[in-house]
Amino acid sequence: MPRIKRDDIVKIHSTYYRPDNAILVIGGDITAANGFALAQKFFGDWQNPATPLPRLQITTPESTATGRRILVIDQPAAGQTAVLAVRSAINRDNPDYFRGIVANAVLNGYSGRLNWEIRVKRGLSYGAGSFLDMRRSAGSFMASAQTKNPSGAEVAALTLAEISKLATGELLDSELTPRKASLLGGFARSMETTGGLVNQFASLALYGVPLDEANRYVASVQAIKPADVKSFAASRINAESTSVVIVGKASEFLPDLQKQFPNVEVIAASDLDLNSAALKKTVSKN
Repeated sequence: MPRIKRDDIVKIHSTYYRPDNAILVIGGDITAANGFALAQKFFGDWQNPATPLPRLQITTPESTATGRRILVIDQPAAGQTAVLAVRSAINRDNPDYFRGIVANAVLNGYSGRLNWEIRVKRGLSYGAGSFLDMRRSAGSFMASAQTKNPSGAEVAALTLAEISKLATGELLDSELTPRKASLLGGFARSMETTGGLVNQFASLALYGVPLDEANRYVASVQAIKPADVKSFAASRINAESTSVVIVGKASEFLPDLQKQFPNVEVIAASDLDLNSAALKKTVSKN
């Protein structure tokens, strides 16, 4: 990336890679005293810079229907089309965390609604799913699928429809129970090894979540009811304010997409600029 110089990397490192912005987690057959001794041995002379740690001003405004984008990246030579539904979501220490991961579990996974509707029932993709990514100060939601070019618009519509139905349709305990079980199984597997255990507690510490949440995980997931999932879906991943990005051979799906959405933006792959908020190269005026 020609815009990034060596001095930029050095500045980032000196500004943020510092002991008052770091967490050390040690796990295994080791006593606390030995752990602190190792930390002192290898990191004891790591000093904070003279300048204070910058305070990051990060906000995650709620997406709105008026702010939704239906964006097509046209790659005429593409053999397939990628469809993504994306939006801002909650950060990691949000009280809705457990509602969120259970809601996402209903959509995600082989037996989740997205894969069942798009792959199993219709054969439009080898796999469809969703991801709720939550960090210390920000969060995002993404649902995605890969499909053949002519079915790009259909997969986009199906993806948004499944997100919408999560908020408005029926959700029975018979469906919710196995989706919660998939979460609990994954959590149990993540705690089976020393590395997994360390990763779990490192994540909690990094995102400012009380460490004893690990003890409450199972009960917190089990406590989520269908109404909790529907409430989260309606307020946090509402389909009407979720943007859609489709990358592929636009000539094969664009007419159908424009029938569904009035304002479709099309950017040629050659004009794409990922360093711009508009995602499009600016045209210089001579």
